[in-house]
Amino acid sequence: MKQRIFLTLCFMLLLFCKQALATHIVGGEFGLEHRSGYTYRITLNVYFDDVNGNPGAIDPEARIRIFDKQTNTSKIDEISLPLRSNTFVNYTDIACTVGELRTRKLVYWLDVVLAPNVFNNPMGYYMVWERCCRNRIINNIVNPQSAGQTFYMEFPPVVQGNTPFVNSSPVLFPPLSDYACANELFYYDFSGTDVDGDSLVYDMVTPINGFSTADPFNAAPTPRPGPYPEIVWQPGYSRSNQIQGSPPISIDPQTGRLTVKPASKGLFVFGVRAQEFRKGVKIGEVRRDFQLLVKDCPRNDSPKVLARAAGQTGFYKSGDVIRIRPTDARCLNVVFTDPDPNSRITLYARPVNFSDSNYTFSGTTTGVINTATSGDSLKATLCFNECFDTEGKVYKLNLIVKDNGCSLPRQDTLQVSFIIDPIPNEPPSVNLSKPDRVFTVMEGDLIDFNVLGFDPDNDEVTISATGKNFDINSVPIQFQSRSGIGQVSSPFSWLIDCNALGITSYLIEFTATSNFCGEPITRTELIEVRTDYPNRVPVLTTNKETLFFEVDLNEPFEALFNGTDLDLHKLSMAATGQGFSLASLGMTFTSTGGNGTAEGKFNWVANCDAFRQGVVRVDFVLKEDACAPSPDQILTMEFKVRVPDFKTFTPPNIFTPNGDGLNDFFEIPGLPADVCTSTFQHIRIYNRWGKEVFASNDNTFRWDGKNVNDGVYFYVIDFGSDKYKGSVTLVR
Repeated sequence: MKQRIFLTLCFMLLLFCKQALATHIVGGEFGLEHRSGYTYRITLNVYFDDVNGNPGAIDPEARIRIFDKQTNTSKIDEISLPLRSNTFVNYTDIACTVGELRTRKLVYWLDVVLAPNVFNNPMGYYMVWERCCRNRIINNIVNPQSAGQTFYMEFPPVVQGNTPFVNSSPVLFPPLSDYACANELFYYDFSGTDVDGDSLVYDMVTPINGFSTADPFNAAPTPRPGPYPEIVWQPGYSRSNQIQGSPPISIDPQTGRLTVKPASKGLFVFGVRAQEFRKGVKIGEVRRDFQLLVKDCPRNDSPKVLARAAGQTGFYKSGDVIRIRPTDARCLNVVFTDPDPNSRITLYARPVNFSDSNYTFSGTTTGVINTATSGDSLKATLCFNECFDTEGKVYKLNLIVKDNGCSLPRQDTLQVSFIIDPIPNEPPSVNLSKPDRVFTVMEGDLIDFNVLGFDPDNDEVTISATGKNFDINSVPIQFQSRSGIGQVSSPFSWLIDCNALGITSYLIEFTATSNFCGEPITRTELIEVRTDYPNRVPVLTTNKETLFFEVDLNEPFEALFNGTDLDLHKLSMAATGQGFSLASLGMTFTSTGGNGTAEGKFNWVANCDAFRQGVVRVDFVLKEDACAPSPDQILTMEFKVRVPDFKTFTPPNIFTPNGDGLNDFFEIPGLPADVCTSTFQHIRIYNRWGKEVFASNDNTFRWDGKNVNDGVYFYVIDFGSDKYKGSVTLVR
């Protein structure tokens, strides 16, 4: 029983070992993408040999580790990346598909937070994943079926100097699933893009083996810190000669273009590194391992392309310069062919020292030739745009024909040098049907003429009008912009109304516009409209000889005003107080107006309210209703109110109430009731013992002395804020 269990276990272990040996990793690389804040997406691309690989070796997750480059001893973080997608890498040309080459792309990724309090070492970090094994039929490394791969990427800290340091790793161009042919030039585009605008430098590196082995329990070991052992090259192979050939495999440091002309067939592994620099300082690197299948391929001859200028009999020769003049056909006739049977060839053009695609193809630019039913060549015509002008310089254009040979197409390039002279173009013109360019107008005048646009090349011409010193839509101008082929006209009219006379000069610009090669060409004509509006200033007069008046309290005041206008414009008159309303001081103003005349009357009785204001000013305004009215005519009258002084009166000192009709009463005629500053309250009369014998609240009082004896009496006149005392003698 124990022996059966042991045998079963051995069988399962053997099966597991075979699965481990059949993983057939083609290559892959890491990626780090900044998402937001301190969140980053870690991506692991694994390229898997779908022909020789065991699907059971496709891991559902990849456990990676991150290490500090400075200490390089203990992990900073351990992250499990789930498998997100499993797709095939496409061929460049599906017709070149071979059964022994089929590659899967396995993508693992996860969004993680790289905490700034952890990932802040200026020396940076690296992430690692280890996996065994590589393809057992690889020709350029020792013991490939037991060789592992260490996926490796370096990246900077997420903060520098307490400031976020945002960075995404370079994204390498997706690898092609193509094969190369022995002794034929082959190239890959292994370049990358960097969203941060960092500089990328490429070089060849020896693939890293790491610590994984064919042992099924160590096929995907927990990643250790570096340094890591590299794969072992077969004799004759090295970092600088990873695939032998003439030339051997190499990568352009700036473009990332991988080139090789392999010397023999086989399967070869190679390693590429993209180093990332910011401001001249390296901040990270991405490594990619991959492998190239080299086959013996059927011979593929190169296609051929020929061209000649339209109207010429001989084909273009290298070193010639074609000059295309304005009257020449602006085309090249192109013939292209390929000696191989059933060959699909394609023609296209690529500018060399200019960037605009100022040309178009007609005819056949792609097709299959050398079949039982097709000819041995194709023909196309390349024509330059009418507006293409090389400005006297020699431009160069590559005419390229490419076939569909496997593994990579062959091509032929014909570089054509040419000069294209511009097609002459006459500018448009704009004219008016009247010779005048300065118009002097009055109200009611009409300006009218036709605006004519002409283009001598019979191009479409448009006429328009704009106000140079005013908004043309603010006045009743009648004009419409119009377009026509070769010529166009549009009537202009302007009836000068009252509103137009507010501006003394109008500038109107008429424009004729035609387009040539996408650029507007214009010509203009300017007119001036001057307004003439003779307007004499109206006159405002008054019947008063002066404009300053001292008016006694309670004294009536009246002033008459007269306005006249020799131009008989409508006049109106008004009066306003400076800082007060007329009604608040009891003032009134009435007026009548009409054509050429206006009258007004001002009435007022001087009062204490006006006295308290000191000097009162009233503006009398004459307004003119005209298209361009003169300034308002203003007369300003000033008023000052005089008030009596109650202390200046002379009261009698004796009266004789004897009935003779003479001096029978004690009274003070003219005693003011109100002097604005004081108001009469009452009078009290006392005998010499202080007894009141008479009182009155009326400033026009009369005391007849009844019921009192002859003698001297004392009185007090009370004006509120002041009092006046006196005496009077009563004698009968």
